[in-house]
Amino acid sequence: MGVVKVLKADVASRIAAGEVVERPASVLKELVENALDAGATRVSVESEGAGRRLLRVADDGCGMDAADCRAAFERHATSKIKSLEDLDTLSTFGFRGEALYAVAAVSKTTLTSAPRGSKSGRKVVVEGGKPVRDSDAPAPGGTVIEVRELFYNTPARLKFLKSDVSERGQLARVIEEAALANPGVRFTLKSEGKEVLRFEPAEGPEALRTRASDVLGAGKAEGLVWAESESPALKLRALASPPDALLGSRALQYVLVNKRPVTSRAVQQALYRAYEPFRHGSRHPAAVVVLETSPDRLDVNVHPTKREVRFRDEGVVFDAVTRALSRALLNAKGIPTLTFGNKAPEPPATLRLMKDHPDSYKPLMPPPPSRVAEEPRPQPARPWFNEGARYLGQIERAYLLFEVEGGLLMVDQHAAQERVLFERYLAELESGHVAVQRLMLPLTVTLPASAAAAALARRDRLKEAGFEVEGFGKTGIRVTTVPSVFSKAGQAEEAVHRALDGLTQPRKAAADARYDATATIACKAAVKAHDPLSEKEALALLKSLRACADATCCPHGRPSMVSLDREELARRFKRPGAVPLK
Repeated sequence: MGVVKVLKADVASRIAAGEVVERPASVLKELVENALDAGATRVSVESEGAGRRLLRVADDGCGMDAADCRAAFERHATSKIKSLEDLDTLSTFGFRGEALYAVAAVSKTTLTSAPRGSKSGRKVVVEGGKPVRDSDAPAPGGTVIEVRELFYNTPARLKFLKSDVSERGQLARVIEEAALANPGVRFTLKSEGKEVLRFEPAEGPEALRTRASDVLGAGKAEGLVWAESESPALKLRALASPPDALLGSRALQYVLVNKRPVTSRAVQQALYRAYEPFRHGSRHPAAVVVLETSPDRLDVNVHPTKREVRFRDEGVVFDAVTRALSRALLNAKGIPTLTFGNKAPEPPATLRLMKDHPDSYKPLMPPPPSRVAEEPRPQPARPWFNEGARYLGQIERAYLLFEVEGGLLMVDQHAAQERVLFERYLAELESGHVAVQRLMLPLTVTLPASAAAAALARRDRLKEAGFEVEGFGKTGIRVTTVPSVFSKAGQAEEAVHRALDGLTQPRKAAADARYDATATIACKAAVKAHDPLSEKEALALLKSLRACADATCCPHGRPSMVSLDREELARRFKRPGAVPLK
């Protein structure tokens, strides 16, 4: 007997479905894209049980007749292609039949549809990939698809889903991305009987900005910089944070290619290259980048979910995004750029794409920070470790000067206190007992619904870090406690954003994420440059710095001090020796 067997059809269909249907949000993405392909101007979504019990998507698109309703559930059935060559010019999202076949294989699915103008419709019910009912039905004015009991016949898949709050956040993210890609379409999302999202149609030249304001929240969208460019190969429109309003989170970044929400390494690297002169490692832009290109220049089949895309000429895309955003950011900073006739202005030399140098394509995302558990670096034998420092004063209210055993010690007051607070806060985190203070007035943070849901899904981990959060309205959270390293609640908002981004990462990345988030929180709490300090405060800061495991730099790697001992001073002044003062 041979050991190679052909799988039964129902087993093969469930395995194939697993490549596309990972969670309720995967189903919603496929169904929403089908609705948009059908020309819908209104898409209404309802979910129960975070999409496990029910996902209902209704649209006012072109609809289907009885024969198409039946054929749509067949494997490899599609209205999009007729030959292999059509794959190179495909301008729609996907194959209607492929999505329904995969979804119906792991759920109980009902499709009701009718062509526009028809007085009657058709209802087809499929359970676990097997047809159950095919009957006449009232015309729904488009298409309605109900997906019930997702993964009922593959219970092992249910174990890998996250909490209801997290899964609801994923559903919201699908609608947010579809809404940004299609400003002229009305989207609504009702969850557990309550409307949580409503995006009204937006038209005209400001449609993208209007929709970005709806999705990101008016506070985050206000002041976004507009960038655009167009060439025979690529059309670009983008909204991005001005250089002086970067955030502590990467969550508010959306890339849309031919109306498809995607991830693209070339676009992400170009985004960070444009911001290179204006940001440091813990700051990130909010961005909505919309690209349009010919389908034959794009490969969307890198992954079965079509989430990741690859461009035929990634260098052209990188160049276009970098140039357009660089120009817009420089203009926002009031830095003039030159144009020569119809030629697009060159970005600064530090931003210019060096096509002849492959290393210009290196990853531009900030490198991961040093691991939390690393050994403290050896401390140099410096006299500033000894007691008896004499405070001399401040330079530009930023640097503290001390005389220490005949030498001079200069301390960056912000970097020094940042290191002190970082080590104190990190020690509290590792001990499991973070000192907190309750805010007299809770801090309200407006986020996209998907980001708010993600934060609430991890509220226990945030509480361990000193942040107690609760839901507030449809698209926000309210922070009621913060780590006591903050002297004022007003310092907390950016640290809250960074905590939401870093401390809510999967546990496999917890060490690096916690280090990065903790460093930023300490940075926000530390005394700033140009803050006046008294002699007592300056000496207290130096004493605290002495107690640090690594006092030589701030958590981000900037030096916290510069010292000139007696011998170095003598050498600088060309004196023969350094005689101690008696």
